[in-house]
Amino acid sequence: MKNISIIIVILFSSLLFTSCEDYLTQDSPDKPTTDQIWVSYDAAESYMMSAYTYISNTGWSYHEYFYLPQNFRGDDIFPEFGTTAWGYLGRIVSFNNTAADVSDYIWGRWYKGIKLANDVIENVPNMDMISQEEKDQLVAEAKFLRAFYLFNLQKNFHAIVMPLNVAGSTGELQLPTSTREAVYKQLEEDFTFASKHLPLSWDDENEGRATRNAAFAFLGKTCLFNKENQKALDAFAEIKGQSLLSGAEYRSMFDGTNEVNDEIIFSRGYTADQMDILYLYHQLGVAMSPEELRGGWHMASISDYFMSQLEPNDIRRAASVLLSGEEFDGEVITFNDYPDFKMSIKYVESLSAIETNRSVVDLIMMRYADVVLMEAEAYYEVGNGEKALEKVNDIRERAGLDKVNLSGTQLRDEIRKQRMIELVGEGSRFYDLVRWDIAQEQLTTANQPYAKNFEAKHNYFPVPLEEVQRNPMVDPTPGF
Repeated sequence: MKNISIIIVILFSSLLFTSCEDYLTQDSPDKPTTDQIWVSYDAAESYMMSAYTYISNTGWSYHEYFYLPQNFRGDDIFPEFGTTAWGYLGRIVSFNNTAADVSDYIWGRWYKGIKLANDVIENVPNMDMISQEEKDQLVAEAKFLRAFYLFNLQKNFHAIVMPLNVAGSTGELQLPTSTREAVYKQLEEDFTFASKHLPLSWDDENEGRATRNAAFAFLGKTCLFNKENQKALDAFAEIKGQSLLSGAEYRSMFDGTNEVNDEIIFSRGYTADQMDILYLYHQLGVAMSPEELRGGWHMASISDYFMSQLEPNDIRRAASVLLSGEEFDGEVITFNDYPDFKMSIKYVESLSAIETNRSVVDLIMMRYADVVLMEAEAYYEVGNGEKALEKVNDIRERAGLDKVNLSGTQLRDEIRKQRMIELVGEGSRFYDLVRWDIAQEQLTTANQPYAKNFEAKHNYFPVPLEEVQRNPMVDPTPGF
């Protein structure tokens, strides 16, 4: 797809010169100066776009620091020896992690994104040379990104710091952790502002930037996570022009052949050109493959529990999972050494991507199927079983399944099951289990290999040890 990634990298390099690898409490070497940035709309826009940089990452660091923590702790994808053989990764997935493990990396990167967004939010309103409409749009995009990063921090960590202003000194960066209520209040404010001032769509050259629909989708998700179900429904109702692709097109969202469509609401784009010129790619293809398939890294597999929840003729099975003896990329694939291996193939486009350790399939952060299932859940929670059933049947029909006629807890369980099947490998399942307060129960039911180690404290990562050491206002997370 055409997207903003090349622009981001070029501008980020030219404007910031260096990337600080330290944490929230350090003075930032990339603090913008007035004569560099806040002199024109184009310069301010360029700086704002650099804040997208920290949504994901490139190379091996993406699957290890982003994808693994978000996908390998649930009941649908289980870690394999390619993960557990590495001490720091193995501790994450076996629920033996410490405050000094891999989660400190995502903490640091997401706070860098927040810092850049705050620069825009604070400085753009003072730019007299641009119109109010231009100011509102730039600030809206920055607030969307700030809220996006804060939302991800909130759902991953026991407690987070919430910087909302540009700090003038290290002391001003040393903030206490915020309450969950304060964070969700800020998220709703930021996503609401973004929904009022972002465009419904962008031209092709700006594909991938946040839109009004993305703001409403994340606003609704925020409200759902905060158990404000009617507010979630109100936000979802504002989404316009999005729809489910046909069942025949389902796989195309994950193999690089149809990355701009009416179902995708917000994604992180990669292209072959960027891979060759700027070394922007991820390695999910090789990471999710068994070692006998083109030198795969054997990091994870689809669980037997997930497979047991599938119904016959569900089109999502073949689009999401590769079994031994099935065709992939024009070849019949046989897992001789691991005949029962179930390979996750979302974001795996080809055998070449596995062989070369280079994948450029766009990573989806929000799609309309997620919205439909969140609507189903919210309708159920407010007592409107009829609408909840309608929404979950929309998902079932697209998957090639018959409609169901359920009510009560059976309907609730069907909604939850469909979220697992529909969104497998998309970073949703573990967080759903946590917010439903059934993580420990489900890990045990699914025979997750490390379920016995799971405690309530593992619903979230601890505040990173380096943050605690740098910031005297942050206490260590109990139990870690």
